Amino acid sequence: DGYKIQYLNYISGEAFSSPDTFHTRFYIQSIAFKQNIRFSKSIKKKTMKRILTTIQKRANKILSIAILAGAITSCDSILNYNEDCDIEYCVKFKYDYNMEEKDVFAEQVRSVTLYAFDENNNLVYQNTDQGEQLGDIDYAMNIAGIDPSQCRLIVWAGLNDESFAVPLLYPDQSKIEELNVKTLRKQATRSTSEEEKGKYIVDSSLYSLWHGEVKKGTTTRSGRIQTTEVSLVKNTNTIHVIVAQVNQSNGPITKALTENTFECAIYDDNGYMNYDNSLLEDNLLTYKPYNTKAEVVTTRAFSAENEPAKEYNGITSDVSVARLVKGQTPELTIKNSQTQEVLFHSDDLIKYFEEVDAEKYKDRSYSLQEYLDREDEYTIKIFVDEKLALIKTVIDVNDWIIQINDIEL
Repeated sequence: DGYKIQYLNYISGEAFSSPDTFHTRFYIQSIAFKQNIRFSKSIKKKTMKRILTTIQKRANKILSIAILAGAITSCDSILNYNEDCDIEYCVKFKYDYNMEEKDVFAEQVRSVTLYAFDENNNLVYQNTDQGEQLGDIDYAMNIAGIDPSQCRLIVWAGLNDESFAVPLLYPDQSKIEELNVKTLRKQATRSTSEEEKGKYIVDSSLYSLWHGEVKKGTTTRSGRIQTTEVSLVKNTNTIHVIVAQVNQSNGPITKALTENTFECAIYDDNGYMNYDNSLLEDNLLTYKPYNTKAEVVTTRAFSAENEPAKEYNGITSDVSVARLVKGQTPELTIKNSQTQEVLFHSDDLIKYFEEVDAEKYKDRSYSLQEYLDREDEYTIKIFVDEKLALIKTVIDVNDWIIQINDIEL
């Protein structure tokens, strides 16, 4: 015990003196040896613990990275999840179904309404976007709560209550059959006959109207954004009816052509459109000009094969009509305003447009209905002589000369 005390005093730095140096040194060496063994074991234990701790920390980091990578991958591949991994559903609209075959949605459309129906034709979603945001080339409608690619999408673009009537629909209540659009018309207070001509009148410039439909359409993915595309077809058309005066005798013009000389009208029962853009049963509409003006017109109707187009004085009447459909027979009548004598009558304008499609655009291989849907502006030039009598040999339709002998008036 004395040696222990002395040893402890020694290692604590106090004065140390021993009567027995040998025994003291031996005891010190024995204890030091034992302490060294214990210290070595302690170091080994601490070192192993530190190595294991390091390995565990690094393994945890690797595991965390793997879990994070899996989560990121799942955000790009799983359709139903919450919070930050939710897919953003969008619908993008395209209008390249025109004669230029160019997408001009951003330039022309300023209002678009989307209706989404489930497999039982129940309305599950409805939304309208409008204004200058549609003019952004990257515009797409954001959709909340549904996957558009799993629905039947119906689109009406350009709806305006000055030109069209559309019923109010309610999600989870309305059916697809309720979605239809009617061209607004005025009802004449008095009519001179029992037939419908002249009873239901459209004499304004219709706002442009487009229709689109896709059923469980294909989608594209970019990160978390899934986009469904809908192509549009234009339903409204402008028909320019021109009466041009040709002085065939080169003598004096005995009756001058003015804005009040003739009046025209187009008749068609095409003003009521179903959800799929087919026509529903409707009254016979009388489309009258919304604008009439005098202007110089050009045509090759009376030019020799190698001659350029010639200019003539004419009166142009602009008429706005709803969708032109194959199988319909829109009529055109031009009358003398004072005598009501018929100058020109066609019981089927579609036959003229069909010839233009077949001859002028034969290299495009459009079907008749495709041509009628792509074209939205038609010009029909009728010619009278210096006495305002009809020249019956030729007409000009969209700068394509049609001999009257080819198509019976």
